[in-house]
Amino acid sequence: MSTAIADIGIDYPRSGLIRPVSDEERAAYARDGAAVVRGVIPQDWVEFMREAVTRLIEESDPSSQNYADDGDPRFFSLTFPWMFDDAFKAWAIHGPLAEVARQVLTDANKIIFFYDQIFAKEPGATKATPWHQDLPFLPVKGEQQVRIWVPFDTATADGGAVHYLRGSHLWGKIYHPIGFKPLPEIVETYKNSPYEDMPDFEAEYDSYDWLVAEAEPGDLLLHDPRTVHGSRGNRTERYRRAITSFYVGDGATWNPHAANMFRNKNLTGHVTAPDLEVGGSIECDMFPQVWP
Repeated sequence: MSTAIADIGIDYPRSGLIRPVSDEERAAYARDGAAVVRGVIPQDWVEFMREAVTRLIEESDPSSQNYADDGDPRFFSLTFPWMFDDAFKAWAIHGPLAEVARQVLTDANKIIFFYDQIFAKEPGATKATPWHQDLPFLPVKGEQQVRIWVPFDTATADGGAVHYLRGSHLWGKIYHPIGFKPLPEIVETYKNSPYEDMPDFEAEYDSYDWLVAEAEPGDLLLHDPRTVHGSRGNRTERYRRAITSFYVGDGATWNPHAANMFRNKNLTGHVTAPDLEVGGSIECDMFPQVWP
């Protein structure tokens, strides 16, 4: 076992998935590039991780980000919390999501955990998550990739539910990554992307077919990293707290292109990218095998 995941110094839930991902949900994911999987995360994990997310929000570590405009309610984010907090390590490595990834990436011989990220919109946080794909941020190449978004509060259309552009993962197009906040250092990082400019999906929103993924605690969202997605602001009086967890199969390879996330020090400056062979496996202490 990787030394990075061997020891967890806290007690954590031991419950597994309430039920498996269904054939219909896998088919929706393959067709649309996103799917809502309802009623699969046990309540003890929901409560455990809601508390963990809230704790890190309140700590406001300097490595976290606030994508909201100055003076507005926060749009909080933090990458790689699993590397610094045992609750997130338990969730990533021993929680139910590794089994979800195994059930989705059916042709993989191994499941590898890549990274996690907190996304939390405070009540009244009207800042939208801009339309984007995940893949152009990632130093990973290959088909065996899945991102799993888990809400710990009700996510409604007016409360920050994620919007997915159905079928966009099959267009064969990867778009230039953009920062969630137009800071000069972020703009500079992403300007050397090898990808093409993104259309104005906001201006043409009504001409596309969107999945507005309203969800409850206990549900999860599957999405392909090539799927265009984003969310509106949180116009409710409740939090919208969520964690995204990214898993890959052994067919995924290391692809540290010029605009990958590790070059955005505003986002990942608190961690160091591993020295891996381009085109080789990503498995290492930072990206550990979680199944089998």
